[in-house]
Amino acid sequence: MFFLLMQTFTAAAAQQWSDVVVRDGDEVTLPAECFRNMMQTCEKTTWLFIGQRNTTEPLFENGKFHQAARNKPDRLNVTANCSLVIKVSVEDVGLYTCRQFDASGRHQGSDSDVYLSVVNISEQKNSDETILICFLLTYGGCSHTVKWLYDNKDAENIKINPPQSACSAS
Repeated sequence: MFFLLMQTFTAAAAQQWSDVVVRDGDEVTLPAECFRNMMQTCEKTTWLFIGQRNTTEPLFENGKFHQAARNKPDRLNVTANCSLVIKVSVEDVGLYTCRQFDASGRHQGSDSDVYLSVVNISEQKNSDETILICFLLTYGGCSHTVKWLYDNKDAENIKINPPQSACSAS
């Protein structure tokens, strides 16, 4: 099953940001809205990551992956238009910032931010009962609602315990 929710917003100061929700294990492409390089290369594009530890890690700089990103070589890629492709795991939840620089190294234009959230669904079987557990991992507070659907309709005839909440349901 493929699941992707993406919303893009533009703030008053022309700051671009997107909210992306994807399932654990899926691949997602984070758009490089900051990309304005007339040479059509990614050498002046930087991708930064702020995760659950609230530290900024450069992932991609000067046309290549940074040392911190080399621990995930099979899970990260950059497209021709500098978008960041990630084979997602729960450790990837966080804020991704795309930043463009000019030839002299000065910051150019506005950054584009992507907030990546990850949905994890697990199953527990007990003799005659199957329990599905769904939770959403987000960066910062959870502003999403998790809701069960059955055949794209509200799950009226399914026992939901505890009641559905802001970031989890079972």
